[in-house]
Amino acid sequence: MSSPAVSSRLSLTAWLVIVIAVIGFAFDTYELLMFPLIGGPAVAELLQVPVNNPVVTEWLGKMLWITALCGGIFGLLGGWLTDRFGRRTVLAGSIALYSLSPAFAALSTSVLQFTIFRSATFVGVCVEFVAAITWLSELFPDRKQKEKVLGWTQAFASIGGLMVTGVNAWVLAHANGLPGLPITEPFNAHATWRYTLLTGLIPALPIALLLPFVPESQAWLARRKAGTLRRPSFGELFSPSLRRTTLITAGLSACAYAAAFGALQVTPTRVVPGLAELAPQRALLKPLQDEALQFNRLLLTNQLPAFRQALGDVPGLQELAARRVRTKQAMGLARRSMDKPGTTDQAKDAFKTQLTGLTNTLTGLDANLAEITASHPEARKAVLDREKTLGLLAANRAKQEPSDDIIKKRGNTIQLWQEMGGLIGRIALALLLALSIRRGVLLRMFLVPGLVMFALTYLNLYQSAPEFFAWGIAACGFFTVAQFSYMGEFLPKVFPVHLRGTGGSFATNVGGRMIGTSAAFLTTQLAAKNFFPGNTFEQVATAAGIVGTAVFALGLVLSFFLPEPVAAVEG
Repeated sequence: MSSPAVSSRLSLTAWLVIVIAVIGFAFDTYELLMFPLIGGPAVAELLQVPVNNPVVTEWLGKMLWITALCGGIFGLLGGWLTDRFGRRTVLAGSIALYSLSPAFAALSTSVLQFTIFRSATFVGVCVEFVAAITWLSELFPDRKQKEKVLGWTQAFASIGGLMVTGVNAWVLAHANGLPGLPITEPFNAHATWRYTLLTGLIPALPIALLLPFVPESQAWLARRKAGTLRRPSFGELFSPSLRRTTLITAGLSACAYAAAFGALQVTPTRVVPGLAELAPQRALLKPLQDEALQFNRLLLTNQLPAFRQALGDVPGLQELAARRVRTKQAMGLARRSMDKPGTTDQAKDAFKTQLTGLTNTLTGLDANLAEITASHPEARKAVLDREKTLGLLAANRAKQEPSDDIIKKRGNTIQLWQEMGGLIGRIALALLLALSIRRGVLLRMFLVPGLVMFALTYLNLYQSAPEFFAWGIAACGFFTVAQFSYMGEFLPKVFPVHLRGTGGSFATNVGGRMIGTSAAFLTTQLAAKNFFPGNTFEQVATAAGIVGTAVFALGLVLSFFLPEPVAAVEG
């Protein structure tokens, strides 16, 4: 049955719907991609250890797994709620959740609080995606118009990654001039990661203003008013008529997410440092990193237990110790700024004045420390021992920075290439949707060349022609990210109205975000460490290439079992 004829011109309400969708898709990526930027500094501050301490890496790994698990479980529930209580209602709630939870995370004073609020953000994003594509698919009854809206609005998801990178860079440059946050000692009220998290509030205001002026899905609402809307059921997803659709879409979503998380997302930090052009930087960093590891072991095994005991024995010591560390850090920054090439004489004089004031402050803090630990000399020793090791780590970090900055800059460049490739992939998908191409064929147009590009990029270009590696990553991003838009356009078409949220959520959240994202662990922990030769970076590159190629091959096989949308289901 063909769609009823509608005007090709969009009404004001339709444009408001599109604006809300654009904001939602852009900021769900924005909220998720905050974590790679702020995760390390946040966990380091909350644990009160240096950012290069191994315990920080351990916690970051735990948080990635916990947030993905929560997103999958509660995202699946969100899909059911979308079918039960309405698309617009759940969409509004999910955007509110992923907008407000980062603000609470910004005020965290423990790793547990931070993990809970980051998990809430992940849940909001997982629910928002399914609610949004379901809502959009039913608000535009004309098939061509629907495909354009879904294709083009989802392209803005890739813009979110570019936005958060730019915002974080601005925060890094201006944090000290921003108003201090209501954070108590020993935490930093001007920490850059906290300000970046607060920007997650941005989508809440326009969405709150616009949502009252847009309608609920008429397809869903009409059935509910008529009493013909069936109650959503997880079990029905596995009924004979839907089992194949459910499993194949979940499998394809898992493959797309596995390629993204098992290869693309680990590339800037775990693969790029091994490029041949960065060999001089690696050689300079190796002895410094070994030295830092020894300092960290000393801090963790010997000094932190004694320091924590001292904090419990001496009231007020925690705040004093934090002030001492921050004062010494400020002194170090002033010295480095004063000695930096190109610093004017006027600026040097200003830094000298600042350094004199900080020295006087530290002298006063020394007297305070001696006073409150007079009856606990072991507590004073614990504080001073910790400060000494932190100073050695800071000096070590300063020596690492020049080489580390070069490696990070190269990693950021590769990340930008991947993001731009993904954006172009989404645009290409939006353009191809306008053509009458069978959906299985359309998907294979990305899977077949993508399979070749992953093998070529990670298994050949990385070592044999590194000058073309960025182009290969851009192509891999193109063929991978386009699949996310493909699934967003396809899923609402293959599940009936009363199961669109539930079915789409199962495919995206269980298949993609729970199963697919586990490929990061498969690549970096299982495959790289146990099966491939070479240094750490070469091992991860080989594992990423094999995992990426394998999931593209699996997706190609699954694509031949993908059901074509049925008109009766689309209605």
